[in-house]
Amino acid sequence: MMKTIVSLFVGLLIATAAVAQEPTIRIDHAASHSMVPGAKVGDGYLTITNRGSEPDRLVAASSNRAKTVQLHQMTMTNGIMTMRELKGGLAIPAGQTVTLEPNYHLMFQNVEKPFKQGETIRAVLSFEKAGEITVDFAVGKIAGPLDDVGGASDIDHGGMDHGAMDMPGMEGMDMSGPPPEEAIPATLKTMFERPDKPLTILPVVVRNDWAIAGWQQDGRGGRALLKKGHHGWSVFLCSGDGIREAAPLEKAGLSADDAKALAADLAEAEARLDPKVLALFASFEGTVMMAGEAGDADQGGHEGHGQ
Repeated sequence: MMKTIVSLFVGLLIATAAVAQEPTIRIDHAASHSMVPGAKVGDGYLTITNRGSEPDRLVAASSNRAKTVQLHQMTMTNGIMTMRELKGGLAIPAGQTVTLEPNYHLMFQNVEKPFKQGETIRAVLSFEKAGEITVDFAVGKIAGPLDDVGGASDIDHGGMDHGAMDMPGMEGMDMSGPPPEEAIPATLKTMFERPDKPLTILPVVVRNDWAIAGWQQDGRGGRALLKKGHHGWSVFLCSGDGIREAAPLEKAGLSADDAKALAADLAEAEARLDPKVLALFASFEGTVMMAGEAGDADQGGHEGHGQ
């Protein structure tokens, strides 16, 4: 009888210890987009569940694949998308789940070896109370929703509906509405221009359903890769020099012929620009991916990547 009681007591102690040691922070759906060649900035999305009875806070992150890893917050003000480092950390209330999308995400900065689809990126997340937790981010496709995140990274803002005229390199496109050289700047200006921050769009080069537009606003600049869908032109991704060549364009989804032609057209158009403008385009660091058929450019208000 005494032996049975002792066994039950030991079993109770083991069960109690197991419960006590159970982590209060749970990480799910950690995923990242693959990066175009030459890109220096990668993203990270995940969900954080606080199973404890007290609030906690994500205060820092690090990875051997990046010089720094920052938590960023994205906001929209007067049509301008602003991205800033969240220096105070992210609160994780007790008993709740926080999903890092679309307003929050991790930014892997100064990445030497761009993330490739199919690999995993290890990072260490530091919490105020739970301490350090190692997380493996599954790298998915270059743009669009990440299946492992359940679409969490799919930033889906509405684009405007503009058509395009038929011209060389644009076979099969809708002939109604203004040509893309007019429709694309008009769309971007409608979304992002402000009276105190005029937006300059040039050059605009088009090849079938794809286009690249250079932009300048408030001392910043970059290039936007756009795609034409059922609802007009929308921003597919924003970058600097990362989309000047055919190889990254092809990886982004263009056919080999379209990528080569678009890169050549861009080089020809930019050869006529002031070197200072080209330097402004190059100052946009990394690549900001948009998702779906409609997306918003990250011009003007993009902070932390454009210099």
